[in-house]
Amino acid sequence: MNNNSKPQTEIKLAELKRSLPVLLLAPYTRIIFLAGSVAANTATEESDIDLVVVSKNKKIWLNKFFLEMITRIFRIKRTKNRTRNKICFNMFLSDKNPFLPHRDSIGADCYKNLQPVWGETKETEIFWKKNLWIKKFCDSKITTENIFGDSKKIFLAPQKTLEFVLTVTGLGTVLEKIFFIIQYQYLKKKFDRLVLDKNSADYDFFLTPHLIAYHFPISNYALKLREYEKKQAYSAIVEKTTQKPL
Repeated sequence: MNNNSKPQTEIKLAELKRSLPVLLLAPYTRIIFLAGSVAANTATEESDIDLVVVSKNKKIWLNKFFLEMITRIFRIKRTKNRTRNKICFNMFLSDKNPFLPHRDSIGADCYKNLQPVWGETKETEIFWKKNLWIKKFCDSKITTENIFGDSKKIFLAPQKTLEFVLTVTGLGTVLEKIFFIIQYQYLKKKFDRLVLDKNSADYDFFLTPHLIAYHFPISNYALKLREYEKKQAYSAIVEKTTQKPL
C-alpha cells in the first residue's frame, strides 16, 4: 500500500462526513455505501469519493436526479476538471431488488470493499443477503455498521418532508417516469458514441427501472476484465515458452 494511502483515506472520509448532511437532503435514499479506492484504503491525493446508493423501489431515477443536482449546487460532485475529494456516484439500486451486477470473480473484486456510510441496519442486512455471492469469490468483510456511527443522529426532516409531498401528490411517480425516459435516452446515446462495438466488454452499462450502473469512458468492471485477460494471455505465453520439448 502507498505510504500516503491511509492519510489520504482519512482526509477523504472527513470530506464525506461533512458532505453527508447535504447528500441526505435528497428524497428516496435508503442506503449509501462507500466504494472504490477510499473503501479499499488505496486512495491518492487526486482520488474522488466513490459511492453506491440504494434507493426506494421505483424511485431510483428521481433519487439520482436529486442527488446529482444537490451535489452540483453545493459543488461537491466530481466533474471533468474537479476530482479530488469530490463525490462520484457509481451505481443506484432498488431497495426491493438490490442485486449487484456482474456476479463473478471480477465483479466480486469490484464490490468486496463496500462499506455502509448511512442507512438503517435492516436495509443493509437485506442488501448483503441479496449479495452473498461475493463471498464465494473473495474474502469480503460484510458489515452493517455505518462507518460514521448511528444514522439516526442526522437531521432528516427536509428529506422526509420532500419525500412525503412527492408521494402524497403523486408527483414522485410522474417525475420518476419522466427522468427515466430523459436520462436513459441521453446516457444510451452517449455510450453509443463512445463504444462503437456493441459486443465489446467495454459496452458495459445498466439503465433499467431497478438498476443504474455506468462509468464514463469505461466501467471499473471492464477495466478489471482487461487486466485479467492480459494476465491470462501472458500466463499462456509463459507456459508455452517454458514447456519442455518431447
